[in-house]
Amino acid sequence: MSDDSQPVRMYSWKEILPRMEEIRAVATDQFIAAWRSPRPSHTPVFTWHETMGYIIVRCDEAARRIVLSPRAPDVIKELGCTHDPVAANAHPRHPSKGGGAGADADTNDAAETYWRPAHARFALRCEPPVLRTFSLAGLALEIQECLAARRRLLKAKLRPGEMLLTINQFPLLGADTYIDGQGPANGPLLRSRILSDSCLNPAPPFALEIGGIYDRRGSVPYTGVPVFHDTATPWPFVDCDLPPASLNSNLALVSAGESGRDSACSMGSSTPVPAAAAAGSRTPSLGTPKKESPRPDVPPPPAASRTAIPEAPSNTNCLLLDSPLFGIGSGGVLRITMCAADLGEARLLHDHLAPISAIMAALTAATPIVKGHLIDRDCYWDVQCSAVDDRTAQERGIAPLTTAKGTLRKSRYGSIDTYVGPEDPSADTAFRKQYNDCQFTYDKDSYWKMKEDVGIDQLLALHVARLFVRDIHFASERVLSKGSKKDRDSHRSDSQEHFKRFVGCNRQNVCLYPPNTSAGSGWEVGFMSLEVQLTDAENAAFITFILLLSRVIISYRLNLYLPISLMDQNSSRAQRVNAVRDQLFYFRRDVFGGRDGKSNGSGRISRRGNASTARHAVHHANGSSSNTNQPENAEYVELTIDEILNGSKTCGVTGILNIIYAYLPTMRLEYEVEQALRRQLQLVRRRASGKLCTLATWMRNFVQNHPDYRHDSVVSPSINYDMLCTMNDIEEGRAAAPELLG
Repeated sequence: MSDDSQPVRMYSWKEILPRMEEIRAVATDQFIAAWRSPRPSHTPVFTWHETMGYIIVRCDEAARRIVLSPRAPDVIKELGCTHDPVAANAHPRHPSKGGGAGADADTNDAAETYWRPAHARFALRCEPPVLRTFSLAGLALEIQECLAARRRLLKAKLRPGEMLLTINQFPLLGADTYIDGQGPANGPLLRSRILSDSCLNPAPPFALEIGGIYDRRGSVPYTGVPVFHDTATPWPFVDCDLPPASLNSNLALVSAGESGRDSACSMGSSTPVPAAAAAGSRTPSLGTPKKESPRPDVPPPPAASRTAIPEAPSNTNCLLLDSPLFGIGSGGVLRITMCAADLGEARLLHDHLAPISAIMAALTAATPIVKGHLIDRDCYWDVQCSAVDDRTAQERGIAPLTTAKGTLRKSRYGSIDTYVGPEDPSADTAFRKQYNDCQFTYDKDSYWKMKEDVGIDQLLALHVARLFVRDIHFASERVLSKGSKKDRDSHRSDSQEHFKRFVGCNRQNVCLYPPNTSAGSGWEVGFMSLEVQLTDAENAAFITFILLLSRVIISYRLNLYLPISLMDQNSSRAQRVNAVRDQLFYFRRDVFGGRDGKSNGSGRISRRGNASTARHAVHHANGSSSNTNQPENAEYVELTIDEILNGSKTCGVTGILNIIYAYLPTMRLEYEVEQALRRQLQLVRRRASGKLCTLATWMRNFVQNHPDYRHDSVVSPSINYDMLCTMNDIEEGRAAAPELLG
């Protein structure tokens, strides 16, 4: 919380661009300070916290319409929230940090919750005030009630006719009338032809971040979302909100270099910034660097192509979105952040939780409707990543490299670029450098400083240096003044404001965070790929699963490594309709093997044609040995989510849930606690087996069976009204949903 009563001057991306290289240098120093912090940054007690997000809607019973309510900032004030939403150190404190003996009890006190605004006026976030100490009894008996108590507290602040929902996106956002007090589109803040500025939170940081994405990119970040093709859907489908002619004219400006300044360079200077270095084995993506002394571990980056690659997005068979607000801070969230014992444990969790992220996205899929239409996806991950994509034309590879640091393969939101591996490769032979099989771009100056001047190992230095090819979108006067050269020279840069801004601009499916000195926490790992669920019971069950999985990874030293290229394929498959039942995912056949450097290291991949095919055909990753025809000899197997979590004797796969079930008796739990944990895990098990459906499937079925649905993919206001009212009744226990909850 912040005690400052004076408003803080905020600077936009354009205003801080001349100082961006200085800010990068400060951020590098801040990470180095965190890495150098006294090695008693070993925290023997495992702690964690969740971030929950909600949206507020208003029901018009007479009109049978539900719209968003822009009252979230007012509700936060009524809850007594006085913290500074810009503060980079806003973080649940460690139980030993200023909480006293009763600090643990505060985690379950809804009245002590940290309430925070989101980018949208209709959304809000919350976290516990104190990091939760890992307790199986707490997971079994307390976490669901804590979530429910928060929800009750929030509902008490609502007006008559308002509802509180934990859903990933409001189904009609951007369609017709979608928010109370809706103003005209094309406002100066969102610059959207679809969304009104009345959607945006009035706090300056949110408008500055949205504006920074537009300004840095130099064009509108259009996002195409494939429409579900039903029997009466007009085909080819054309989104009439954004005519093709207007898109083409905008793209012509981009191709001609008239769309604004390419960033990651200095403003007002014609001298290109030297290209960054590239890592990986794929297509080169870099400009020609300035002459440097040769570095034995960094091969000279080849020159990038100077020919612009034409970009030709189409709105055919797609809904088009034109605002970053579609991807940031406009829906419910469920994130889990774990405080590891030390950096080594954090690296282990980061790497082995990343391959499970796509599986969890599919299991929690909850977004089958966008802008009032059924879509040909069940998850929102790619939509979110595209909507906030601030890469310039040069960075996207559609214009010759002149001022940018290099081309960037992904949006600033997406899956991880690289595993961080162990600090000492000989200490963990499960990691192989071949797993980092995708090209990525990183900032060479920060990399060389961390690796050569400070002694940070190569894998961690690369992981951090890739953050610095992005820009931050805004900064406060307070933060800029703290980032002066005097502070850097005095090694007083451990406050981490600049570094946290860069981390926030690079949100991956799994995130690694340095110790938070003000909160007293250690190295942290954030799990980001879950879609928030409708009920507190579901959210508690998935929190419990991820935390138990993290403990099993540490206790049994599970090996979940996949090549990143396969993990990216899994991420794409996870978002398809009914992915839990219909898709196959790459996974390690033996999660206990491969740690001796010899076994299970063939690189062979056993593939199936589809989820119902029982016969396997084995192929090979690059550099692997000769084929065999048995899946038990393959390192990676294509499996259903049921097989990954519940096991498969045919493929010789143990099953993650079976490992967790075997772990529970070793903890000597009371009978009541173990049974409660098993009930939570049973929801995950039945969801994985297909006996329970995802929320996305439930919503899709509701729409398709509604009497007002015309099988044209359109979700009308009346359908949306009935659906959300029914979902609210399910959450409050007034309606049953056995297909969803059992």
